[in-house]
This record gives sequence, structure tokens and C-alpha cells, in this order.
Amino acid sequence: MEKEKIIDRIKKLLALSGNNPNEAEAEAALLKAQALMAEHDVSVDLSESHKIEYGEERCEHKWDMGYRKPLAHVIADNFRCELYWKGTSVVFFGHKIDARIAKEAFEFAYKFAMKQSNREYYKAKDAGKETKGVCNSYCLGFIHGLKQKLDEQCVALMIVKPADVTKTFNEMTEGWKTSRKSGMKMDSLDMAAYKQGIEDGKTILNGRRLEAK
Repeated sequence: MEKEKIIDRIKKLLALSGNNPNEAEAEAALLKAQALMAEHDVSVDLSESHKIEYGEERCEHKWDMGYRKPLAHVIADNFRCELYWKGTSVVFFGHKIDARIAKEAFEFAYKFAMKQSNREYYKAKDAGKETKGVCNSYCLGFIHGLKQKLDEQCVALMIVKPADVTKTFNEMTEGWKTSRKSGMKMDSLDMAAYKQGIEDGKTILNGRRLEAK
């Protein structure tokens, strides 16, 4: 299978993110993307004689939610990329194909977390419960669950960030001003939303149906 066909297949998997309001099922897009990446070695191999191509993929969103940065770090670490910010934009740097896949994975996860956290918020509101911290609690749990599954996948498939990516990135960013990695602001932790986030972070990778609760 040609590399471009593999990329197209990965994009189709990631497109099944539940953006269609009539669809309740989220496919195991992130896990399958990693499996394809490892199985077909779609990234440029260091042993190949031709020049390695690097790519930078920029992600821009209208809403810069607090969980965006920690989520981006989880995706970059598990999809063989380095990460930096340009203004409010998230930028993935790595082998050209890896960067493209990381962007697709991040867009998928970010939109999913936003939609599901809003669902948890309104579920609590409709039940007459305290809504403060519900969205952030869900997203924190989602990131933790997602990270656990992706880390396990990387270990199983022996997926590691190429050394040349880190070396090139460090050379490229030498002298850049650095800013502290901002985390999520948690005024209070809603345990129900947090646990649901962890469950969804794991379930989404297993392709299970996420029924409205």
C-alpha cells in the first residue's frame, strides 16, 4: 500500500470522531492510526538514502481551552513529534508524515473532549447538581485516560520519537524564548465527571459505543 493511501486511510479513521450529531459511536481512531503508522512504517526511516523531510503542522482554534496544551503534549509525545506554540496556535514538528498524523489526532481528540465535556456539564445542570468545575474535571480525566492508553500502545508497538527529530528541533529552537507550560486551572474537582473522562479516554481507543448517559 502506497504511503499516501495509508495517510488517507488514517484520516478517514480520524474523521469518525462523532462530529456528525447523528453518530454516537467513536471509532478507535487514535489507536488505529498508531498501529498503521507502526505496521507500515509510514515515517521516513533513518536508514533510507534520501533526505529526511520534516514538517510543521499548525492547529488553530477559536477557543483556547485550558486543556488544549496538556492534550497537545500527550499527542506529540505519543506520535513521534515535538511541540511548540506560535501565539495561540499549536504546532507539531516531526517527520513530515508523523506531523500530519499528529495534527489529525489532536484535532480529533480536542473536538471530542470539548463536545463530551459540554455534555457532562448539561447533564449535571439538568440534574440540578453543582456545575462548577465539571468541564475541566471531565477533560482532566479524559487526558489521563487517553495518555494511559497511548502510552501502553507505544510500549507494545515500540514506538519512540526519532532522535533526529529532537536534535533538529533543538537546533531550530535554539535561542527561542521559552514560556512555562501552563496547566489546567482546577477550582474544584467533580469526581463523577473526572471518572467519566477517564472512561471515555480509554473507551474511545477501543472503539466502544459512547451512549448518552
